[in-house]
Amino acid sequence: MSKRTCHELDEQWDRYLSGECTKEEEEQVEQHLEQCAECRERLDQAMEAQKPLLPPAPDESKSPTDRQQRRWMRMAKWRNRVSTAVSLLSAFIVLSILSGIATSLLYAVGGSSSVGHRLPDVLSTAVGMTMPNLNVGSGGVQSGAYFNLSMDYEMTKRVGHRSQNQGTLKADMRFHLLSVKRQWTNGSYQSKLYFKYPGTPEVLGEEQRRYVKETDDQVWKALEMLPEGTVSELAISLDGLYSLDEVYAMFGNYDMDIIWYAFDTGQEERIGNLGSYLYGGSGGLWGISDQLLLKYAEGNGFAVLGDAPVKERAFLRALETLQADERWVRKVVTVDPMLQERIDYVREHGVRSYGLVVTGPTKELLKLREQPHVTRPALGETDWWNWYMPEFSSVQY
Repeated sequence: MSKRTCHELDEQWDRYLSGECTKEEEEQVEQHLEQCAECRERLDQAMEAQKPLLPPAPDESKSPTDRQQRRWMRMAKWRNRVSTAVSLLSAFIVLSILSGIATSLLYAVGGSSSVGHRLPDVLSTAVGMTMPNLNVGSGGVQSGAYFNLSMDYEMTKRVGHRSQNQGTLKADMRFHLLSVKRQWTNGSYQSKLYFKYPGTPEVLGEEQRRYVKETDDQVWKALEMLPEGTVSELAISLDGLYSLDEVYAMFGNYDMDIIWYAFDTGQEERIGNLGSYLYGGSGGLWGISDQLLLKYAEGNGFAVLGDAPVKERAFLRALETLQADERWVRKVVTVDPMLQERIDYVREHGVRSYGLVVTGPTKELLKLREQPHVTRPALGETDWWNWYMPEFSSVQY
């Protein structure tokens, strides 16, 4: 090929080496290289000059250093740890979902006979029957994962027409193992209400009897000193055991509400014979609030002063409800509740009251001093006048 052709190749040389030629130009250059030894030598020299620009091929025969191997091992371990953690987290999430479903089935299946329905009923009834004028109110039950059931309910007492918060009743159940805790609003709960069982022999000496009389007089004196525009809570002991019809005949003309009844269940006389008082939380005092009477009454309704047979059956029904789940009651009542014995006694002797907790205008309660069947008064809480029913009220949380 002529020098002129080699000279023409110079115009395409750089583009050929960089791969920028067209297909037609590339074919022309390769045809020329096949015929021109001088240009082939020139191509070899150009290729040789470009070798340092290319990265050296790895030496496959060369083994990694110890440092590289340790680094690779650490990376592999971390990858395994992350993979294990992700697997465990996924398993935990799936297990939590499945256990939550199983928990709901365990505690909710059965409707009104399910654990989730019975537990708050039993605990609230146990509190309301052993603590005068302490009611378990609003709250709820929640089932969680891993067979856990928890409940939180507000505890209140009524003074006048207003309910005062006293604390929270908390319960936790896991695998049917129950724990109950009461958290009081002020750290503790102080009740000044007590009763004396009627007809028990007076074991006090003359000096002690004078002290008891002075104590009773101080209660009536306190009611005298309190201003007109107040309402109070008062526990009164009676001189005998009376049916509800007899109770309403005695106190039906007073402007007050009976909010708790102390009932004879067969065990109170023994405590009275020891000269002891009956008070809330001791395990010896049993009765029922007006709220619980309404809950356990047939048809959930009765007259405020009246319907004694309905209320008496409601009291017995409440005892039977507790007896069916006595193991839960023992979490609230620290001593043996002896529920079966109490039920048998009430069935045989009837429902009879020896004391009441009443609330109303302070000066109206003072009139009970002249009631011949009242033996011992015990003054509880006092509040400003609220002895009326507001036309409207709202609560926001």
